[in-house]
Amino acid sequence: MSDKRMRFLNTHVDNLTMEEAVEEARKLVRKGGRSYVVTPNVDHIVKIEHDHLFREIYEGADLILTDGKPLIWMSRLLHTPIKEKISGSDYFPEVCKMAAKEGMSIFLLGAAEGVAKKAAVNLMKKYKHLKIAGVYSPSYTFESDVNEISYIIHKINKAKPDILCIGLGTPKQEKFYYKYKDMLQVPLTLHIGATIDFEAGVVKRAPRWISYAGLEWFYRLLKEPKRLYRRYLLDDLEIFPLFWKYRKQPLSYVLGSCNILGVNIAVTNMKSVCRYLTGNLEKLRGEYVCVSNVHTTVMAYNDASYRKVQNHAALAVPDGKPLSLICRLRGHKEAKRVAGPDLMPEILRLSETEGYTHYFYGSTEQTLKFLEKNIRKTYPGLKIAGTYSPPFRKLTKEEDRKVVERINAAKPDFIWVGLGAPKQERWMYEHRGRVNGIMLGVGAAFDFHAGTSKRAPKWMQEFYLEWLYRLIQDPKRLLKRYMFSNIEFIWLILTGH
Repeated sequence: MSDKRMRFLNTHVDNLTMEEAVEEARKLVRKGGRSYVVTPNVDHIVKIEHDHLFREIYEGADLILTDGKPLIWMSRLLHTPIKEKISGSDYFPEVCKMAAKEGMSIFLLGAAEGVAKKAAVNLMKKYKHLKIAGVYSPSYTFESDVNEISYIIHKINKAKPDILCIGLGTPKQEKFYYKYKDMLQVPLTLHIGATIDFEAGVVKRAPRWISYAGLEWFYRLLKEPKRLYRRYLLDDLEIFPLFWKYRKQPLSYVLGSCNILGVNIAVTNMKSVCRYLTGNLEKLRGEYVCVSNVHTTVMAYNDASYRKVQNHAALAVPDGKPLSLICRLRGHKEAKRVAGPDLMPEILRLSETEGYTHYFYGSTEQTLKFLEKNIRKTYPGLKIAGTYSPPFRKLTKEEDRKVVERINAAKPDFIWVGLGAPKQERWMYEHRGRVNGIMLGVGAAFDFHAGTSKRAPKWMQEFYLEWLYRLIQDPKRLLKRYMFSNIEFIWLILTGH
């Protein structure tokens, strides 16, 4: 995932040039693991709106490159200009050129019988040192044949390609890969649609001037009217109401994001976060904010489901000092720490003037009692809508429904969640869109402001030693967390992850 990912319509895109996108592909192959690239066009954006699995696939992609001139135009109208159109058909040959130079191999999966072989021959002529690890053209209904699927996976893994290129059409190609990705031992996978046909020469691509004018879709429609008329002339017209629906994304006071171990950490500061939350209060109702630190970032790196929770947040701010430092070292000079225990009083102070209401969910009844007492003393004009200390066990569906009703009946603007990580982030993710307020998971902030736990002195915070202070206070609970998480974090960062 690049550092230049931004929100666009109902998904995200990596705002890169072709050169930058190819370099990202090279890095992903060298890193190892299982990364994949998707290239959204108008049709994909429409599908994302209605297909939850397709949306999930997109949100988990390591690179999301914009394929389609209409989307470039829309980005400009939305004042979030995307640098360059990078279609799969243009990206693929550039990646092949890079692969030939770097000694990487590719595997072609897709197209009709014999077409992938023809494409492979043409590619090896075009790129002298390109290694073709293998090709395979599956039957049209292969996805319902377990034996063929097993054969495909075995064939790919045996060939050991660096890059797998799947040309099965959308969403078939993306769903096939996503379902079986954990069984495929390939560092990088590209979803390239009709590109194998283009490279084989069996289908002619639109001339450059047509593509530049944003009319490639029309060229393809004229070529295959029977197959494509419904997609282009009926289904994809929904892009206009979708553009209207998403035209007013929340005002951004965030200066981009920095990807740290797979988590998109917001490049921002305390003032900007407060402006973002209060300036977009109505738009952000039902959304949530994560305050991320070294421990949560390492957990997200090791757990894809928790990484998804972190990256679904409206914001994941750098609660930990090391995260803001890494953001700065990677060129984001504006990045500052936004700690949960500091964010809470800033929002409360603003709320006393503006009249925002607050709900506190989590911790023990005693801690909530002290917290409410201290807050009322410090901010006498603040509106506290309610507090609730849930049982330590998992709530039943009926209990959870009543909790949601209780919170919504109180009509809070901000819902502070103090359950500790990763419990509080998972709770917010599960209640996204169900509660009518902005959720903020602030962990130990409840204890600090209730006075039941003492926070590290300022000098320790400044010298990146707040974790040590907390460890000394609660060694039995925190020893394993800090020792293992901190060491793993340092190792991963030093080894280029």
